[in-house]
Amino acid sequence: AASFLIPIGVILYTLSGGLKATFLASYVHTAIIFAMLVLFVVVTYMTDKELGSPTRVYEGLQTVSTVFPVANNKGGSYLTMMSQGGTIFGIINIVGNFGTVFCDQSYWQSAIAAQPRSAHKGFILGGLVWFTIPMCLATALGLASLSLDLPVTPAEAGQGLVPPATAVHLLGSAGGYCILIMLFMAVTSTGSAELIAV
Repeated sequence: AASFLIPIGVILYTLSGGLKATFLASYVHTAIIFAMLVLFVVVTYMTDKELGSPTRVYEGLQTVSTVFPVANNKGGSYLTMMSQGGTIFGIINIVGNFGTVFCDQSYWQSAIAAQPRSAHKGFILGGLVWFTIPMCLATALGLASLSLDLPVTPAEAGQGLVPPATAVHLLGSAGGYCILIMLFMAVTSTGSAELIAV
């Protein structure tokens, strides 16, 4: 039954409001996602009892990197730009995202619906703003998980369970609900954009 909640809700507001409803929903959903991102960053770097400051996060990461150094990272550190895995991920991400922008009909529909003088500004600003989502999740929840040395296995990390585990550790069940709401907002926003593009 839960599998039908997302598509039914998306279909209802997309069919009733069309492209305007899709844009409005994407705006509202993105605002909610950013509010929760700010919450995670503030808790991790300002208010948490165990972390609560960039210095404590840094010290925790230094401790963890001496016990579990990262292969192919400069000095085995978690805080380096000299990372073979990071470079490979960056190349794959850039190539994949270019392919998405050029081939995905929802991007084209947004570009066509926008005024020509504002389309390029919107896409550049949208790309910059989009970058903050994985960056905040990685620097707040990802680094907090490592700094706290949470018991997340490599298999669980590969399945994307680091943010929920860290959110639950920092905020209790409210953190889990925040991650669930963020995921729901992202999926419904994308689903409505794809539905209207077809």
